[in-house]
Amino acid sequence: MLDCWYSLSLGVMDLLIGWLLRLPSDVTLFAVSIGSAALLTLARLFTTNQDLLRRAAQDSKRLNELIRQARRTGDKQAVQRHRATRSMVAMLKLRVEGLPLLVSIVPIALLATWAMSRLEFHPPKAGEPVKVLAYSPLTAVGDVFHIVPVDGLQADDGWVKPIEESTDKWLPPCGVATWTLRGAARDEPYKLVFRLRGTCCQHELAIGQTTYSSPVIHHDNQVVTELKMEPVKLFGIVPGIPLIGFPAWLTAYLIIVVPFVVILKRLLRIH
Repeated sequence: MLDCWYSLSLGVMDLLIGWLLRLPSDVTLFAVSIGSAALLTLARLFTTNQDLLRRAAQDSKRLNELIRQARRTGDKQAVQRHRATRSMVAMLKLRVEGLPLLVSIVPIALLATWAMSRLEFHPPKAGEPVKVLAYSPLTAVGDVFHIVPVDGLQADDGWVKPIEESTDKWLPPCGVATWTLRGAARDEPYKLVFRLRGTCCQHELAIGQTTYSSPVIHHDNQVVTELKMEPVKLFGIVPGIPLIGFPAWLTAYLIIVVPFVVILKRLLRIH
């Protein structure tokens, strides 16, 4: 099911906005983020009773004033009445939030799936070094990993690499082999074939394209292969937030979307 959704999302969104990937990454990020903000704002405009929400906002503002006045005069009963009325108004506003959410959830989910596979990294360019790693069970330390040589690709330090114990503190104990590859641009991805103890697995490497290959693949033989690519950062400086799993593109996306939603709502007087 997830694979079907993934394929659908990439197919639909590549057709609609795949051309954005030919633009500089900052421009693409801004376009996607502002488009998302516009979608969220317009969905609210056309699916809610704006007159009702406007009057509810005015009522809430007036009730807050009455509560402050009642507190100043020490009228506790009035405070309770106004709070109860304010809660009823809040519930009324909450009930109308469902439809805008339902209308926008599918396109936003399509966009999010597409963005996670298209905006996180810069696709490797022709001649640019790409670090490739293969992780194995700890029992394979001391063995060797072998990538089958591929026409058009160059391995800076050879195709055969010893498996060493990983020192990455974010990973469980495992073995790792590392290569640095570079190659010419071409329309079809290169197929990397990794061999270990008679078993093999594959990982595609796209070079010189507008899209990049899957950065990490978990294989059936307890092997994980990874392509280390340069992450997309807004203006080259906005970082990710690893502790909560936010890559740099998503941090930038939220930084742009949240204020633009507020700005558009004020410009269009949307409640």
